[in-house]
Order: sequence, then structure tokens, then C-alpha cells
Amino acid sequence: MKVTVRKAVCEDIDGIFKIEKSSFTNNWSYESLYEDICKTPISYYLVAETEGNILGFIGMWHVMDEAHIMNVAVDSGFRHLGIGSMLLSTLIEYAEDCGILRMTLEVREHNYNAISLYEKYGFLKYGKRKQYYQDTFEDAIIMWKEL
Repeated sequence: MKVTVRKAVCEDIDGIFKIEKSSFTNNWSYESLYEDICKTPISYYLVAETEGNILGFIGMWHVMDEAHIMNVAVDSGFRHLGIGSMLLSTLIEYAEDCGILRMTLEVREHNYNAISLYEKYGFLKYGKRKQYYQDTFEDAIIMWKEL
């Protein structure tokens, strides 16, 4: 299976939303994703696809010299195949090319697979946001990476 990563376009919203909805209990709405991907000038999204099918996505906001990773998700049938790594590494390369100096994100404290992925790419734990996730009141780990 050949997977490619490219910049997301408005026509990708249906595929992105399908993955978003199936991946998160407190998911972004279709309208929020559309607004973020198609109309927000500080946002930048990537999709991973094969044969026209979206397998995963990642998005960030670029503010000054920092990037905030907003969301990352891979279709459940394609997890543990390196797609998340492809998306994250491509986003980091893009951020470096844009002159971004630091990247941050929040991740559920019990999402060990995601934390491991972020640590693999040099993100470090810097704090917690107590009861950040409204669906479970789980804490979020704040992670940062210097570029």
C-alpha cells in the first residue's frame, strides 16, 4: 500500500470528519473542521491517503514563531502502520521550513500510544491541564518541542 501525505484541501473535509467522528468521543463538528481547514489563515492541515482514500490527518495553528498541533487522527483500520509518524514528521518538516521555533500540543494523559509517538519526535512533557477533556474529565499532558 502506497501512502502519500499532502496538504489538506476543502474537498477532504468529508474524509477528515469521518475519521474525526470515529476517533474521538468529543469530536470537532463538521463546521468547525471546515472553518479551520478552509477559512482560517493560521491553520495548516495534512492528510495521508492511498488511492484517493483519506487514512489520517493532522492539523496545526501557526501563531508567530510557534505551532500548536490541534488534532491528529488515523482511521482505526490503518493504525499502527506508521501513518501517524508520517503525518507528524511531515508537519514538523513544514514547521521548520516556515521558521517555527517551537511546537506544542495537549494529549490525554492515558493515551500512551500518542505520548510515545510524540516523545519519539522529541516532544517533552511540560505540564498538565487538569480535567481538560470534558467527556472524561481526564487531564491533558502539555508537550513542547524545540525546533
